[in-house]
Amino acid sequence: MYSLHNLSCRVSKSFLCRSYLFMFIFSLAICGKLNGQVLSAEQIYEKVNDAVVVVLSYDYSDNLTSQGSGVVLNDKGYVVTNYHVLSGNERLEIIHGEDVIPYVDIIGIDVEKDILILKIEDKKFPAIKTGEVKSLKVGQRVYAIGSPMGFENTISEGIVSGLRSYEELRKNYIQITASISSGSSGGAVVNDKGELIGISTLTSKVGQNLNFAIPIDEVLKVEIGSYSKDDRYKDFELLNKGLNAERKGNYQEAINYYSRYIAKFPNNSFAYYNRGAAKDNLKDYRGAIQDYNKAIEINPNDAEAYNNRGAAKFNIKDYIGAIKDYNKAIEINPNHAFAYTNRGAAKGTVEDHRGAIQDFDRAIEINPNLAQAYYNRGLNKAILGDKSGACLDWSKADELGYDKAYSVIRKYCK
Repeated sequence: MYSLHNLSCRVSKSFLCRSYLFMFIFSLAICGKLNGQVLSAEQIYEKVNDAVVVVLSYDYSDNLTSQGSGVVLNDKGYVVTNYHVLSGNERLEIIHGEDVIPYVDIIGIDVEKDILILKIEDKKFPAIKTGEVKSLKVGQRVYAIGSPMGFENTISEGIVSGLRSYEELRKNYIQITASISSGSSGGAVVNDKGELIGISTLTSKVGQNLNFAIPIDEVLKVEIGSYSKDDRYKDFELLNKGLNAERKGNYQEAINYYSRYIAKFPNNSFAYYNRGAAKDNLKDYRGAIQDYNKAIEINPNDAEAYNNRGAAKFNIKDYIGAIKDYNKAIEINPNHAFAYTNRGAAKGTVEDHRGAIQDFDRAIEINPNLAQAYYNRGLNKAILGDKSGACLDWSKADELGYDKAYSVIRKYCK
């Protein structure tokens, strides 16, 4: 504890005195600033509570089917929730306390990222200040506020347990330990300053306390438009049905849904990408390449489209074309482990085994649990006569559950 009388000094030491006094005042200012930034759970709830709403879903017979949560994003009256809260339903209803709050339009939809944005009256409720996702650290304290199981505006506390990027799903998530239950979807996830860093989206039914939020920067990227007129928002259900069909392995059904959606929204790169992926699964590689071409034309920075187009070219034996596409995917995303693995496979096929091994090395550096990279690296090492190195890689692939590895080990690693 500093006391001012301890800083008194003689005139002959006035410079030193002023230095001490400046340091003292500066220290107090910094401490006060830091203390002002970090809030208690009670302060955060008081600050954020009014900006969190309940979102009810009604089917085509006007029966209540589900409940989610929502967050007021700004003073324009933008309210964000999850798209799946609306999916398959006729209408939504926003509840704040005991009041039903009418919304005037659906203004933002991203089926891929599971984001829906509604428009209510301007400045109806205070918005939550947004935070910076890029500054998040694993272990940082966070709070989730939503309405799980109908318990309106419940707060739970936890930490950031991971920052996840799923290339194959084209999604980023904030993994948190703060509880998310049914009804919390679309609720606020805030940092210890009360700033909005994400939107609650899902929880894993296997394992314990595996909860995920959509980063707020993904929400802010959603294109704002008007989708309520002529029930235009219902057209997005075609895309959602396509995704569901594809997840179930019904690829032709998925293609039909994507085609109907593309007829209505011909500039949606995500729809072309997914139709291409469905065609890929039906071994229609040339048709897939055409769709990936269109996805890239619309979005030239789509690393996944380049990676998938490369894989389709590989399947029609255009190995040089495949390598060029993998090069582009890696240029866009230098940490794309699958693109390095795929490029390594293509290099091995054209007998550039050392180049292939370098690519597998990089893939494993990015993702040490990528079994396919270990297996393929082993194949290229074996071709170059490094039997012990190959067997070590195949053993690691087998340990990680790669099916082909065991039979190769039995045959070559005796």
